[in-house]
Amino acid sequence: MAPFEIAVNNMRAVLYVLGAIVLAALVIIGPFKLGWWNPSLDDLKAKYATASSKFVVVDGVPLHITDDGNKDSALAPLILINGHLGNLRMWDGWLPVLSPQMRVIRLDFPPYGLSGPDPKGVYSSARAVELLGGLIDQLNLSTVNLGGTSNGALVATLYAIKNPTRVGKLVVSTLPNGRPPKRDPAPEMIQGAKINGWMAPYQTQMFYRAFLRDVFAKPERANEGLVAQYADVNNRAGAKAWVDAYIHTQYQFWDSTDVPALFAQLTTPTLLQWGDGGRVLPPFVGDIVRDQLKNAQLVMKRYPDAGHMPMLELPEQTANDALVFLAAP
Repeated sequence: MAPFEIAVNNMRAVLYVLGAIVLAALVIIGPFKLGWWNPSLDDLKAKYATASSKFVVVDGVPLHITDDGNKDSALAPLILINGHLGNLRMWDGWLPVLSPQMRVIRLDFPPYGLSGPDPKGVYSSARAVELLGGLIDQLNLSTVNLGGTSNGALVATLYAIKNPTRVGKLVVSTLPNGRPPKRDPAPEMIQGAKINGWMAPYQTQMFYRAFLRDVFAKPERANEGLVAQYADVNNRAGAKAWVDAYIHTQYQFWDSTDVPALFAQLTTPTLLQWGDGGRVLPPFVGDIVRDQLKNAQLVMKRYPDAGHMPMLELPEQTANDALVFLAAP
């Protein structure tokens, strides 16, 4: 066989291999890119809604809430709001401690959890405050206590600033006061983000495992059930775009807001819980937030053994601290 023919045959073989690789990639990745693996809302409701779940509509937005606990309590109802990429199930560990003592209402605020979509297409903390207010009115609650973590802590704080007579006490953890400080992400996060880039909008369990392990003080506490929940709920069709829109709007908020002046407006008695073992908002940020909440009759509890979401790592301890604060005269 002539050298030219050999070269052509070799090139043809290489092209066949490359074509096979491309075809295999399309077969494997294509269904993820097309959304075939995104769970339906009905499937997610069947898997993650609780016996006390309700789906109410506020200003055209479907909201997933749960309503548990002692409805005859003299204590004001407590509304709990999830953090970034979380949902109301992140408060499961608080219910055994708090529900015998008070009414506990949990909310998935859009763009998270099983709530939404918002027909207005608006995903921001300001919009979440509007929806929270509408929910409180719809439930005919004159006064409430509010709790939240991370982005949910900001929503609770903003509502209390705007409606000081409607909020008795505030329990917030890892309350952000701006863009998170720059840090080097864990190698697993970098690798997970790369794979997500290939499969977007689908995001793999590998990514959510890395995400949770990165924000926990004790990575082993991010069990596989929690990883699966985060991956399932956040892979709901449309969820990634809604979350991306929220993050974009939130960064605009931080870049245009005088946060010290804003936080100084809070006068509601507040328990600030801080996971000092966290990487996202480390202890020095907690010190700054504490000082910015200078008019809030503040009590601060610090947890060296917890990270960005103390209620997930230390549910009993953080819930008992919340109960002592809420039950105090």
